[in-house]
Amino acid sequence: MGYNNKNVLVTGAAGISGHSMVKRLLDEGSNVRATVYNTRKLNLPEHKNLEVIKADLDSHDTCLEITKDMDVVFNFVAFIRGAKGQIENQVDLVRNNTVPTINMLDACVKSKVDKVGFIGSSTIYPDVDYPVKEEEGFVDNPHPSYMGVAWMKRYSEIICKHFNDISDTDFGIIRTTAMYGPYDNFNENGHVIPQLIMKADKQMNPFEIWGDGSQVRDFVYVDDVIDALLLVTDKHANGEPFNVATGIPTTVTQLVETITDIYGYKPEFKYDLTKPTQIPKRVVDVSKISDELNWTSKHSLRDGLQKTIQWYKENK
Repeated sequence: MGYNNKNVLVTGAAGISGHSMVKRLLDEGSNVRATVYNTRKLNLPEHKNLEVIKADLDSHDTCLEITKDMDVVFNFVAFIRGAKGQIENQVDLVRNNTVPTINMLDACVKSKVDKVGFIGSSTIYPDVDYPVKEEEGFVDNPHPSYMGVAWMKRYSEIICKHFNDISDTDFGIIRTTAMYGPYDNFNENGHVIPQLIMKADKQMNPFEIWGDGSQVRDFVYVDDVIDALLLVTDKHANGEPFNVATGIPTTVTQLVETITDIYGYKPEFKYDLTKPTQIPKRVVDVSKISDELNWTSKHSLRDGLQKTIQWYKENK
C-alpha cells in the first residue's frame, strides 16, 4: 500500500508524535489532513498537501466528518500529564483519553477507512522487572500508578482488535516505552526528559532528581516510533501489537548524566525521595518487531537527546 498519494488523517497533530508523523507523511507524498485543538498549533510550513483544521474529538459527529474520504488514520489525541499529574488527575486521564479515542475508532470503521495506526503503551503490562513480551499485555493488573490510563489503553486495544475482526478496516498497533523528542510538553505536564532538559538548560546545581535515580526506562526517540508505526500499519495491520523501543535500559541517573554532559557541566545530584517515581523498572522485549519486520531503532539515546535539546534551545 504505502502512503504516496494516500489521504491520511493525523489527529493530535500539534503534539510530539503528530508533528513527526505529519512531516514524515508529507515526505512520503501523502495528502495530509491534520487536526489541532485549543492552544497548541502545528508549527510547520504551509504545504500544498497539508490541510490543518481545528477539531474537538469529544464530538462523534466531528470524528465522522474528519474521517470521511480518508485512506489511513493515525490518532494521536491524548490528555497527557507527568508523573505527579498522573496521580493528581487519575479520573480526568481516563475520561479525557477514552472518549475521543473510542469516537475516532468508531468513526474510522463507519467511514470505511482502510487502515488505522494506534499507539499503545508499555504501561499496560503487569508489574514485572524483565523485558516483557507482547503476549503479556493482559496478564494481571498494571502497576498501581498506571491503573487508570493503562486499562484505558488495554480497552482501546481490545476495541482495535474487535473492529479489525468485524470490519474491513485494518488496525496496526504498537506499544511504545518512554517516547521523547521535539514538540514534547516542555512544561509542568511534561514527562521526565522534558523536565530534566529544562533543569539542565537553567544550569541547575545541585540538580534535583525525583527518586533515588535507580528507576529504569527504555527511552525511544519519536521519529523511531513513527517509523515503526508506519511500518506496522502498512505491512502488519491485523490488530496484533508490536513492542517498539530501543531494547537498551537506562537509569534515571544515567539519563541525567547524559543530558548534563550535553549541556557541558557536571552538577551535584540531589535525590528527592518524596517525589512520585511510578514503576521502578519498565523494559520491553523488541524481538518480535525485529524478527518479523526487520525493524530496529535508529537513534541512540545521546543522538536523540542532542536533537531534542537543540530543538528546545531554538524554540523555548
